[in-house]
Amino acid sequence: MVVQKEEIYNWNTEYRLKLINSLSGYKGVHLLGTKSKDDIPNLAIFNSIVHISSNPARIGFIMRPLTVPRHTYKNIVDTEYYTINHVHKSFLDQAHYTSVKFESNQSEFRECNLGEEYTENFYAPFVAESRIKIGLKLVENVELQESDCRLIIGEVQCIITEDDYLEEDGALDLEKANDVCITGLNQYSSVQKFANIPYARKENLPNFKRQKRPDSTVFDEESQSYNAKLLPYGTNVGAPSIMANNLSIWKNRGITSFNHVLKSKIERIKAEYELLLDEYAVNELLYNTHCDFEPIIGEVYHLYEKNNRDQNFLSIIPPHTWKRKHLGSFKLNSDKVWSKETNLDE
Repeated sequence: MVVQKEEIYNWNTEYRLKLINSLSGYKGVHLLGTKSKDDIPNLAIFNSIVHISSNPARIGFIMRPLTVPRHTYKNIVDTEYYTINHVHKSFLDQAHYTSVKFESNQSEFRECNLGEEYTENFYAPFVAESRIKIGLKLVENVELQESDCRLIIGEVQCIITEDDYLEEDGALDLEKANDVCITGLNQYSSVQKFANIPYARKENLPNFKRQKRPDSTVFDEESQSYNAKLLPYGTNVGAPSIMANNLSIWKNRGITSFNHVLKSKIERIKAEYELLLDEYAVNELLYNTHCDFEPIIGEVYHLYEKNNRDQNFLSIIPPHTWKRKHLGSFKLNSDKVWSKETNLDE
């Protein structure tokens, strides 16, 4: 399919909007946090965050034309401070609906049930639910003449994240943080890392012209030769299987034994837990039952269904001497814990 410029502008507005937004591919999703001079917090979702420089550490984003009130833009210009907060799967729906056109006196934090978080000496709010947060100060507000959009550039003042998301080389593991990305205006996807390619330098440039061989082909890169016959093990599907030594038998026995012991312990803990739940239920029932006397430790008392009373009640009268509905018999021990009596000599 080939689409010319004239055809693009004849499309339905919504259709064209979604397609053109998708052309640039996957983009990060972020919430920009600001606060007005009147202390009203604001939150807005953006997919146009871009890296500007590392030294000084600067990040930019595109602000659409100021043809309508832009609360985020006004707050940044007025106060100079704002935050960029990564969006994660756990609060994606709430982040998406910050794009609703709320009034200037309404806070998206409150309307979308997201938490405000502040650090010392930083005016703008962070999103409490976000796992990667950046505090910035406005350094440049560039008007793009052709489109009337603006490139807003801020210098990083602080970074808030967990050590677990930082890799040894300084990169952020966005997959581990459950980051999301977007194509178009409302099609969200998971972030999944599948390769880590070395930094591109001329001395590390691979030979892309060299023919790639299937994984099943045994080829020695150092000698540039096929050496299957020289290897001390089979290299094709018809070769004898490689058998583990006797240690594998010992390991398997150990694993089987351990699994048996572990299963027994789990079953025992499960049984004790169920008994504890039963004991709790009995004591909750008894301590919420009507009683006109103080029970004596070691004596057996009988629980009867309410009859012209608001509650079930305890009595010393045994169940075989009258016709009230008997719910059970119980004994109080020295720890003031009730236990059910199952063998009664009536």
